[in-house]
Amino acid sequence: MYDFFKSFQEDKCIEKVKKFLDEISSNVNKESSGMEDALILKEGEVQKRAQGKKRIGKRNFKKRWLRVTNRELSYHKHRGKEALCIIDVKSIQAVEKLDESAFNRKNMFQVVRAEKPLYVQAGNCVEACEWIEVLNQVSRCNERRLANFHPSTYSGGAWQCCKSPSDRAPGCKPCTTPMLTNLQLDIDCDRETERIFSLLSSNDGRLQKMEDACASIAVYQGPQREQDDYSKFTIQDPKETFQTLKQLRNAMEELQTQHNSRGDPTAQYGSLGNPIVGKSV
Repeated sequence: MYDFFKSFQEDKCIEKVKKFLDEISSNVNKESSGMEDALILKEGEVQKRAQGKKRIGKRNFKKRWLRVTNRELSYHKHRGKEALCIIDVKSIQAVEKLDESAFNRKNMFQVVRAEKPLYVQAGNCVEACEWIEVLNQVSRCNERRLANFHPSTYSGGAWQCCKSPSDRAPGCKPCTTPMLTNLQLDIDCDRETERIFSLLSSNDGRLQKMEDACASIAVYQGPQREQDDYSKFTIQDPKETFQTLKQLRNAMEELQTQHNSRGDPTAQYGSLGNPIVGKSV
């Protein structure tokens, strides 16, 4: 797959990926030197519950722009505006889902810290999981991580999940253990590459049809043909898609040539000329 990967590798992209992986997978919390900009890991619009700093006033939900970097979690009134609140990631003790019954809202999670927890509602379940994963990864090495948490809120003089009357009572549910991003997995690269090649080869006919459809759309600007002629593909940029497919199929042809030149179909199965691959004993 070397030629395939080479077609889109760029040094600047490789360096950015290396920097990102280094920041989120390091086991050591790096002190901010103030000389380098923080690395933004995720940002987006959410619904945040008011913290209730004022004694008079309704604790409602408001739209906020949430941002998490390798150093801090912050929320803003709008994107590009000055932060209304900044939370050091080192102060985060847990990041967990919140029961829907707490506020009668779905896709909510909480950022637990020594002060009041931050309650946030994401746009959908996928977004909620992404926020939880990123925040857990950036805070997983904190010294004061909690072992247990409350999946609901403290209201009416008790925790709604376990009915404990003390607002300082230990959590009643075990915290999720963040999965380490720097685990060393035993992966057979040759075998996985062969699986990708096999998958692409088995769908070569569909790739060809899609390539022909892109060429037809890019060249012929008249009335569109029937849907069946385009193999029911949705093609947004026919020129770029055509170039990508052409490069992909060229790489497949080159790999197939390598397969044909190294394999001897007449050789006995299991011999040096026709070895057993892709099977475990």
